Amino acid sequence: MTCKRRKTMTYKDAFVVEVKCKGKILRMRDDFVHLPFGSEYSIYLKNLSSKRASVKIHVDGQDVLDYSSLILNPNSSTELEGFLRGTTATNRFKFIKKTEEIQDHRGDKIDDGIIRVEFAYEIPKPMVKKTIIHEEHHHHYNDPFHWNYGGFTGQSVGTFYSSNNTSGQVPSGVRGMSATVESNVTMDSLGTESLGTPLSDEGITVKGSEINQQFRYGSIGVLEQSEVIIIRMKGFDSTSNTPIQDPLTVQSKLTCSSCGKVFKSSFKYCSNCGTYLE
Repeated sequence: MTCKRRKTMTYKDAFVVEVKCKGKILRMRDDFVHLPFGSEYSIYLKNLSSKRASVKIHVDGQDVLDYSSLILNPNSSTELEGFLRGTTATNRFKFIKKTEEIQDHRGDKIDDGIIRVEFAYEIPKPMVKKTIIHEEHHHHYNDPFHWNYGGFTGQSVGTFYSSNNTSGQVPSGVRGMSATVESNVTMDSLGTESLGTPLSDEGITVKGSEINQQFRYGSIGVLEQSEVIIIRMKGFDSTSNTPIQDPLTVQSKLTCSSCGKVFKSSFKYCSNCGTYLE
């Protein structure tokens, strides 16, 4: 299944990832989320599946979960506010402009400006079915005493396992300790992938204001094959090439570039002149 990006949701295979700024979800535009430099943001996660999910998050190529992962329960959500250290998120995510001074000191990275969320669902535990077998046995003996043992009823239990895995192979995954925010989070080791040609992004994420978001340890079983959702961030307006002044949220109004009419974010085309709204 391919990743679908809509104005109100970024999701894949029943898993939702959104960037929030000032408590509001940012809207995707031109495959990016737009927010002002200097803004602090959070990463909102929602598991719409009936299975638990193990989640790893990288920002600018950095593991922000301190080499652990979050376990998200079925049909639940959580909001990661910042960089995790042990079981505590200590500093908020802050998006800043990548100046020449910063470039000279840290260099350019292929995944600057990118939030990479990798998730894998837990394979459900096998169902155990119990079968009761009713047997009747009659024994007759022609001994001098003519003993008759009569009949008896016995029960034997057979165990059968039902699983969706028909490949005959053990699915890839890692069982491990994990951190849980709001009863939701875990740790495992998931792979990385090449992101291709570097992007000329103008912003990076650094540690912002201090916070104290607490997690707790948990565990998860064997995982299915992982999936990846990518979100790119920009601090510049792609049309005017000027810095973003206000976060572009899902509630933001859209202005027609041709006639200047203003519409709700749910509109795709200007009803006045027909121009595509961005």
